[in-house]
Amino acid sequence: MMHWRSFTIGAMVVLAFIGVYLFFYGVPDSSQSSPSPVVETPIPFDAVKITPLRVISGKEVPFEGKIELKQVIAGKFAQKINVVNFQAKGEHAEKSKLIILWENGEVETIYPGTRDRVLPPERRATQITVVGYSMRERRIFQDSNRKGYLTWEIHYEPTEL
Repeated sequence: MMHWRSFTIGAMVVLAFIGVYLFFYGVPDSSQSSPSPVVETPIPFDAVKITPLRVISGKEVPFEGKIELKQVIAGKFAQKINVVNFQAKGEHAEKSKLIILWENGEVETIYPGTRDRVLPPERRATQITVVGYSMRERRIFQDSNRKGYLTWEIHYEPTEL
């Protein structure tokens, strides 16, 4: 009699373990082991238009005194301009600036310390110039050049229109 009792208790324990396993982990799905079929839907070639953004950048560009760095624009105009970062270091570096010449002749000036400035997307720039300034200014004697550094990153979309 004792022999059957041990067998029954052992079988109940094994069934309990199997039940707990299935409760927490579930029944293995055989469809996961085989790859699912790939369904390709036809997409017209002109459904998505990717317009590459261009980047104008300079990191810790050294200069002395005053400097104007005209940036090369891919295409005839730059639009959807985003000034990601513009920083200047040096004596009186706050007089440094980023000059954007718009298609209609207007000039926009952006000063150091600017981050993530998005300009109107419909406006088109014909020229972008980075101006650095680092001078010891004196009232009586001539101003003297000092070392300065410029950092900028500008994203834009080139256009020919």
